[in-house]
This record gives sequence, structure tokens and C-alpha cells, in this order.
Amino acid sequence: MLTDKSIYKLLPFQVPRFWDAIKYACIKADMLRPDEYGNYFNELLQELLSDKAQCFIILDKNKVLRTIAITKIIVNKISATKELYIQATYSMAMLRDDEAKEYINILLRFAHQEGCKRITFTGTNWRAQQVAEMLGFTERYRSYVYELGGE
Repeated sequence: MLTDKSIYKLLPFQVPRFWDAIKYACIKADMLRPDEYGNYFNELLQELLSDKAQCFIILDKNKVLRTIAITKIIVNKISATKELYIQATYSMAMLRDDEAKEYINILLRFAHQEGCKRITFTGTNWRAQQVAEMLGFTERYRSYVYELGGE
């Protein structure tokens, strides 16, 4: 579905056509280890095909894939309000600030349309954090992990 210029929200039947690119983007964005692929991608594919998760893409003027974002509408367990959660976002080439603004505006419109009260994301990419701050996002918390190893 054409949403604005070269930004599209894929319909569930279009997901298989972009599945390899979606997997690549998620591996990069979420820094997945090979032993995590099976469960992660089985769940993601089910969610995308049932429209419980959404995939937004940017194509350049030559219709070459530039950016992928995977989103989910979730309910915040504390405030009981709907949020658009950006699960993963990955660009094959760095987005300019004006492109990032245009992209987030599409997500803002989608979030409003779905009755969401906020957009959230977690990430480790410095550029994503920089763009988020430029766009008015605020840091809610930081998350750390200590790997115990073994099974």
C-alpha cells in the first residue's frame, strides 16, 4: 500500500516477497545470534502474516530497498494504553534527517490511526538514538544484560 512517496506499509501477502530482506534487517538491528534465529523468525513471520506486526519500507527512486522498520501495537502493562513499538529498524544507507522526519511522520499517522498514545523503541544503534532525540523522543530507561553462559 502506498502511504507517502516511496514509503510503503506492506500488506501481509507482500511479506514473503521481502522476507529475506526483513530477516537481514532484523539480524542487524536486533544483533541476533544464529541460535536465536529460529524462534525469533517463526514468531515474527506469524505476526507479520496475521497483521499483528507491521513492516514499513522505503524504496529509493529506482525502487531499491533502502530502509525496513518492523512495528507492533502493544498495550503498556502499567498505563493500559496502546503504544506503537518499533521492534526493529535498519537502513541499507544512512537516512538524511529530512528522510527520517518523513519516515517517522508516517509512523506517527499510523499510530494515531490505531489509537496509540505513544511510539516506543529500544536500540543500540547510535544513529537511531541521535535521530530519535532530534525527533523529540525522550529516554525512558536503559537496559543491561549479563550473559551467564551455558544452556
